[in-house]
Amino acid sequence: MTAADPLLKWLDQFAASGVWLEPFMALCAAFVFGQLLAWAYEFTFHGLSYSRGFSHTVVLVCLSASILVLAMQHSLLAGLGLFGVLSMIRFRSDLRTPRDLVFVMGAACVGVASGVGAILVAAFGAVAFSAVTLYLHLGPFGSRVRYDGVLRFRVPAALEVEPELRHLLDRHCRRQVLLSLGDIPDGSAREHAYQVKFFRESDREALLLGLRENFHARDTQLLLQDATSEY
Repeated sequence: MTAADPLLKWLDQFAASGVWLEPFMALCAAFVFGQLLAWAYEFTFHGLSYSRGFSHTVVLVCLSASILVLAMQHSLLAGLGLFGVLSMIRFRSDLRTPRDLVFVMGAACVGVASGVGAILVAAFGAVAFSAVTLYLHLGPFGSRVRYDGVLRFRVPAALEVEPELRHLLDRHCRRQVLLSLGDIPDGSAREHAYQVKFFRESDREALLLGLRENFHARDTQLLLQDATSEY
């Protein structure tokens, strides 16, 4: 008999008892559903300051919430003590938007559901949360942007382009508004500025190409608003 035999015997008894199966499944569920929420956040993020660390945070918050609930099931006093320790933590990083906070709360709720063994609730909750996020991201709900961006270009002053230019804009733009029209200081070209809303994303490149080929446009610029105006 070796010194490791008692340990191996205890491990065999522990594995045969099956008491480890429930917390193992709860933690695996929290890990999987947390990744689903993090993927939904990453796919629907709209802004310039995306943080990879926040996606990791969503997964870890989900897992942490599950651990907390499992601890409270094992011992209420131990769970409350752990909850008290967590409440004393001061986070140095501020959440940038209310949407980030909602994702943290959603991950915590899914983790709690996984921790108490409500795997079906956690699964439906994670799928529903992600589906609603995708719906809000892909649809026009809550959007106040009526135009995709501002189009600027210069055409030679000697060319009479107004009728053909209007036809080109109508072909690629759902709507457009002329913001400014004027000659540059040396008088060789006329500068146009429009606020435009395209039919499709492919119309952006097609319109710029049409301006260059048909009107010999120079200094063509398209400043898009979809990645900078709303978050």
